[in-house]
This record gives sequence, C-alpha cells and structure tokens, in this order.
Amino acid sequence: MSLIEFIILALALSFEALIVMHGCALKNRIPLTRALAESFAIALINALLLVLGIWLGNLLRFTPADLDPDAVSTNSLWSDTDNLVYLGLMILVALRLLFRSGKRSRQVQPYDISRFSTAALLGVAIGINTLIVGLALGFRIPLADNVWRATLPLTVIMTLFALLGAMLGRQQKELRARRYTLFAVLFLLAFALKGAFWG
Repeated sequence: MSLIEFIILALALSFEALIVMHGCALKNRIPLTRALAESFAIALINALLLVLGIWLGNLLRFTPADLDPDAVSTNSLWSDTDNLVYLGLMILVALRLLFRSGKRSRQVQPYDISRFSTAALLGVAIGINTLIVGLALGFRIPLADNVWRATLPLTVIMTLFALLGAMLGRQQKELRARRYTLFAVLFLLAFALKGAFWG
C-alpha cells in the first residue's frame, strides 16, 4: 500500500477525534497546550491500536505466512478469503459510523478532558474502529513493511484533527458532525473497495 492510501485512511479515521474533542471542549474549556498534548495522546493510542490490529490480522490471515500475498493467484481460495474478511471488516466500520450519523442529533457526551486519564480512555473508545480497520489491513498487508507508513500519517493527522476540534469547541463554533461522519464513511468505503478489487 502506498503512503497516499494510508493518508486517506488516516483522514477517515480522524474525523471521529475531531467530533469528540469538539463536543468535550464545548463544555470544558482547556488550554491549547493541554489540548495539543491530549490530542497527541489520543492519536498515539490509535496508532498503537492500528499496529495491534495489523499484527492480529497477520496472525489470523488464511494466506500462509511464508507466501507473498501478491504472488498468490487472485483466484486462489486463500486470497479470496482474505479479501472477503478485509472487505467485511471495513464495511463493518463504515456501517458503524453510518448508523451513528443516521441519528437525528449526533450529540457527543461532554467528558471532562482536563485529565489525561480521561483523554486516554477517549483514545481507546475512538480507537475501536481503528483496531478493526487494522485487523482488516492485517489480512492484506504485512506489518513489518508498513509500520511507519501506517502509523505516522495517522498520528499526525489525528493529532491535528483532535486539536482542531478542541479549538472550535473552545470558541463555541458549530460543527456539523453528521457531515464529517459521512465523509469518513465515504473514504472508508472507497478505500475498502479499492483494496478488495483493485489491489
């Protein structure tokens, strides 16, 4: 997978951090320096969960570890099964996000993010989708060749998105959460279909 693909994936996964941090900062104003630190902590937790997911996917994949997945015939049972699992998990995450955006009011519970422990728990909560996406990726790509290309864009982009959400919340700016969630769904679906059918 190319760096551009990982950047698109990072964008899709980072919208949730933007929405959550905005909702929290609306009710609990925090200094921007603390918001930056907590945004980085949330992004770092998600990057670790992505790596964990890819590692687990590598363990569970049907294609034997000693075979290069690109060398396996596209018509082989192993390759087809890995692709189906990948596509199914990616669609699962997209449906989870779509279900949330379908609610009339996408209100975020305003947690007190003045403590790092709360930010860490938020990072884990946001990271459930990241873990599932990582698991899906593990059925398609080896971990060793993709650690930095997967984690670096996610860490940078999610930190910036979470910080932007906190800044907008501090200024009491309106945020159309449903629109951003739909962007995330479209990015994920495009990424999933491209990976499953066009390599």
